[in-house]
Amino acid sequence: MRSMVELRVATIPGEAIPGRHSNVATDASLITVIEDEAIVLVGYQMLFESWGYDVVAASSAADALVSLRAAGRTPDIIIADYRLKDGQTGVSAIRAVQDEFGHDIPAILVTGDTGTDRLREAAASGLPILHKPVNGGQLRELLTRCLS
Repeated sequence: MRSMVELRVATIPGEAIPGRHSNVATDASLITVIEDEAIVLVGYQMLFESWGYDVVAASSAADALVSLRAAGRTPDIIIADYRLKDGQTGVSAIRAVQDEFGHDIPAILVTGDTGTDRLREAAASGLPILHKPVNGGQLRELLTRCLS
């Protein structure tokens, strides 16, 4: 099953040009994105950086932890795809990062799953969920809310 994330970046009068830091993120908040589809991961990274965030992009929790340790930073928020490779889930990836840093870090789960059981499992995590295709406006709104 292929997942899809729709990311549109537009310049709106009064907003920063994509690729330049905007005033949306304060103090360069760090977003950790865990997504196993490379093109989707790059899309997230480009989008969040265009909004002024620092980004650690990884295809697994283990890769995210290596990058976070190397950066010497704690993420301000984690965004993870629900279904990752090797039977891993975004929930387990989020928990692994939270455990590494010893506290609950705000997180968002993204899913393209439509199966009732999978959706029930994702909802049971208690994490906010966005459904693919992800709308950039909804993502930005939820991200801002989670970081507040």
